[in-house]
Amino acid sequence: MAKKDKSEDLVKDLIHEEDWKRMNATAEFLKRGPEAVTALVAALADENPRLRAEVAHMLGRLRNRAAGVPLVPLLTDPEPAVREAATEAFRYVADEAALAAMVRLLEDPAHRDTVAVVLVRLKDPGALGPLVAMLKSPDPTARLMAAEALEQLADPRSADAWIEAMVYPDLRDIAARSLKRISDLREQIVATLDRLRDNEDVVALEEARIGVSMDLIALGRPAVADLLEALDDDLWVVREAAAQALGLIGDLRAVEPLLRKAKTDRDMGVRESCIKALGEFGDARSIDVVVEAIKDPTTRLAATEAMSKIKDITVLVPHLELIQRMKTDRDGLVSYHGGLMLDKLAKLLEEEDGKPTVEKEYDEWDEEVPAPAPKAAGGAGG
Repeated sequence: MAKKDKSEDLVKDLIHEEDWKRMNATAEFLKRGPEAVTALVAALADENPRLRAEVAHMLGRLRNRAAGVPLVPLLTDPEPAVREAATEAFRYVADEAALAAMVRLLEDPAHRDTVAVVLVRLKDPGALGPLVAMLKSPDPTARLMAAEALEQLADPRSADAWIEAMVYPDLRDIAARSLKRISDLREQIVATLDRLRDNEDVVALEEARIGVSMDLIALGRPAVADLLEALDDDLWVVREAAAQALGLIGDLRAVEPLLRKAKTDRDMGVRESCIKALGEFGDARSIDVVVEAIKDPTTRLAATEAMSKIKDITVLVPHLELIQRMKTDRDGLVSYHGGLMLDKLAKLLEEEDGKPTVEKEYDEWDEEVPAPAPKAAGGAGG
C-alpha cells in the first residue's frame, strides 16, 4: 500500500506550537530535498504571514533554484518578516529568471525602493544581464537604481555597459567611478598572480600559492571572471590558486569550468584542486567527475570527500555499491566519508513497508537490533 502524502500537514507543522512537531517537519523536508519544493512553493500564498516566512526559510535551506521565481512576490510582501525571510532565502535559490523578474520591479514605483535594497544586499552576478538592460530604461529613476546596484557588483563584464551608459548625464559619475574600480581590481588580480609567476623556488612557491589564494578569495565575486581565465594559465601553480579561490568564493559560474579542468588538465595537482573546489559547491553536476576521480589513487581522497558533500543525495543512489565499498576501505578518511553517504542514503531509500534498503550494521549496544540466536550445543556446527 502506497504511503499517504502528508506534505500539507508537514507544511502546517513548520509553525506548530510544539517544538517536536516543528523539528520533525523540518527534518522531513530536508530529507525529501528537491521533492519537497512543490509543496512548499504552494504554501507561499498562504494567508498566514508567519507560515509564509517559515516556508521561505525552508526553501532557502533546501537551496533548490526552482523556488527562485515563486519567491519574487514575497520580496514585496506587506509583512516585514516575510520580506526579510524571502530576501535571505533568495540568496540561495535565485536563478537568472528570478533575478530578471526582480530587476523588472525597478520600474514599478510601488516596489522599486524595496527591490533596490534587496539587489544591493544580494550582490548576485546573475543579476548582471537584467541590470545592464535596465540601464537603458526610459524611466530615469529605474535607470539610476539599476546603476547603483550594478556598481555594487563591480563585475569586469560590465565595463562595456558602463561605457555606453556615459550617454546619460545622470549616470556619468557612477559610470566613471565603476570603470575606475574595475580597472583597479584587474590590476590587483594581475599583480597578485604575478607573485607566483615570478617565483622559481619550489618551497617558496607553495607558500606563495597559499597566500595568493587567500588574497584572491578576499576579493570575492568581482574577481571571478579573471579567475576563470586564470584556470587556463600556462603555469600550473596559477591554475591551482585560481581553482582554490573559485571553490571558496562559491560563485556558480565556476562549476562548469572546474568540471572541465578536473577532467582534462595535464597537471595532477590542478585536477585535485579542481575536485576539492567542486566539493565546496556540493553541486550534483560533479557526480560523474568525482566517481571517475575515485578510481585514480592521486585524486581518490579529494574525490571521496567531494562526493560526500553533494547536496542532492538522489544522484548518489546509482553508486550505492561503490559507496558501500568505500565504507569498508582501509583508508580511514575514505571509510568515514563512505559512512556519511550511507547514513544519508539509509534515510532516503526506505521501502514502502518501512524496511531500510541500506542495511544497518549490527551494534551490540543498540537495543533495537536483536542479539544473534544462540548456537545449538551439539550437531553440525555445534
